[in-house]
Order: sequence, then structure tokens, then C-alpha cells
Amino acid sequence: MSIRYDLVIFDCDGTLVDSLDGIVRSVNLALVEVGLEEALPRERIAGVVGLSLFEAMSVLLPEYSPEWRARAVAAYKSHYQRLADGGELTTPLFPGVRATLESLRDHGITMAVATGKSLRGLERTVREQRLQGFFEVLMTSDHAPSKPHPAMIEQILAATGAAANRSLMVGDTVFDLEMGRHARVETAAVTFGCHDRRRLAEAAPDHWLDRLPELLPIVGI
Repeated sequence: MSIRYDLVIFDCDGTLVDSLDGIVRSVNLALVEVGLEEALPRERIAGVVGLSLFEAMSVLLPEYSPEWRARAVAAYKSHYQRLADGGELTTPLFPGVRATLESLRDHGITMAVATGKSLRGLERTVREQRLQGFFEVLMTSDHAPSKPHPAMIEQILAATGAAANRSLMVGDTVFDLEMGRHARVETAAVTFGCHDRRRLAEAAPDHWLDRLPELLPIVGI
């Protein structure tokens, strides 16, 4: 079997790491701080994971002003960092992630991350999960418009020199898949993250992954 892709781009939250519990907790702490009286349900927050923080707040609470949403974003960052620094958040790798990354690396596949997280948050995850050395590019919402805009992938393609038709975007949300489609790369939907299979199907992914190791035969390994 020949290698089909030279570059594999991964989302982070919900694709590489199981971080939803911490995100939900931090969002609701932030919203209480800025005056919201009722917690938002887990499913509603899961639906916006993958967007940049400001865009996520805009989708969650569109009736509030941009200034209010900016305060909510700042509060989220503060609470998430406090909980993480205090060891109260766990963001474990999903089963099979490390072995999959090792196999891709050993077969010469270039890897990158495209995420709605901040660079600081992504670097924390990379450090805590000992993922240094796997990814040639770490692309975050600090450097590009929010998903599903294709800019993150376009910048990764430019940085790595990979061709779009030899690249694959792997993610757990429709935002990841739509970003991939807009950037003219193929897409693989993981079914164990934040969006369910029915919602993911709306974005018509090229491949489906119930476990991340299923990526290897798709790549051609």
C-alpha cells in the first residue's frame, strides 16, 4: 500500500486529548463571574468546541454585547489556567493517540496541529502530554481567523510545503471538517469527540475514525 498523504493535520481538543470536562467547567465558571445566573448544559458547550474563544462565546450567547463576550473570554482563560495550574483539570490523550503519532512519524509523515486553543494553551497540552517533537507546526487562533475559515490550514501548507491534495485534516467537529473542505484538503471525522456522528455527517467527511489508530491504513501505513 502506498502512502496517500504527506501531511496530517490534527485538531487538539476532542481529537488528541479528552478535555471537554475542563472546558465545560471553565466556561460555566467564567459565565457566572460575568453575571450569568444559570450554567449552560454540557451538550451546548460541546457544540462550540473548536471555535476560537470569542467566536464560541458569540455562538453560545449571541444576545450579549461584544464587550461582555470579551470579559467572558478573559474570565474563561483565567479560570482554565487556575484550574490547570492547580492540577484540577485532566486532559488525557485518547486511546491509541501516542502510538498513532509514533507510527506516522516513523513513516516520515509530517504532522501539524490546527486548533481554536490559544498558543499558550496548546503548548501546555503538548508539554503535559509529552508530545514535543511530533508536530512541525502548531497553528492556533492567535495566528488566524477562527475555524471554519481555511487560514490555519493554508498557513500550515505554506509552512510545510505540502500540497493540499496530499494533506488530510483530522478532527471531531464540523468546524474542523468545513475548514478542511474550504482549504481543499481531505478530511477524517473522529466519532469520539465533541460532535456526534449525525452532526459530523453534515460536513461529508472523506473518512471516519472510531479510534485514532484507524487513521494508519487510511494514510497508507
